This record gives sequence, structure tokens and C-alpha cells, in this order.
Amino acid sequence: MSNFKFSQEYVLYKAKKEGVYPIKETDWSRLKRQINGIIPDKNLFQILSSISFGVFASAIFSIIGFGTAEKLDVWVIPTSWVIFSVSLIAGIGLLILDRQQKEMITYSTNDVLSEMTEIEKTFDKSGDVLINGE
Repeated sequence: MSNFKFSQEYVLYKAKKEGVYPIKETDWSRLKRQINGIIPDKNLFQILSSISFGVFASAIFSIIGFGTAEKLDVWVIPTSWVIFSVSLIAGIGLLILDRQQKEMITYSTNDVLSEMTEIEKTFDKSGDVLINGE
């Protein structure tokens, strides 16, 4: 370490030695398969639910507005009620799907982490073995 020259006084930290797990290929393949199985969190259901609730709110206002209007076609009010009902049911359903997807992602992530912990347990860390004579 005396080969380093600085114009100011600095503390030079040594790199600490790291342990290496010699993991079996089958364990590594299983971990990769589990990680690939985790569904990415893209919030698609949450976005669709927000859109659905927006349509629901619009239907509420249109029903209120059409209630005071005169000379409407016969199909306008029933169509507004159908849009009101469908968008409310779809919004609630999409919120439930979003919650289930988040639970599945959390479970998948915890499953991979527990698998990695189990692999770590198969190694004895008490008897440190140095490689390359260091």
C-alpha cells in the first residue's frame, strides 16, 4: 500500500475478502426458473380500474344531468345505467385482481429468497477455506 502517493492525506481502505458459494447447477437453474416466474409489477389492473371508475363517475353525472332533461330518446337513460353498473363492477373486479397480483408477486419473491436461504444453509461457514493461497 505504500506505492500510492496522494497530494492530501487520505485513508485508504483495504478490500475485505468475500465468501463464495459453490452452488450446484441444478440449484442455480431452479433459482433462475423461479425468478423468471415472478410476474413484473406493471400496475395494469390498477390503471384499468382507475379508467373504469372514471367512466363510472361520468355515468353518475350523466344520469343526474339526464334526469332533468326533457325530450330524450328512450335508450339514453337505460344505456347510462348500464354504463354505470358495468363500470362499477369492472372497477371493483380490477381492484381485486390488482390486489391478488401484488400478493402473488410478494409470495414469489419471498419464495425465491427462502430458496436462496436454504442453499446458504447447506454450506459450512465456520471452516474458512482460502483459494489461491491468500
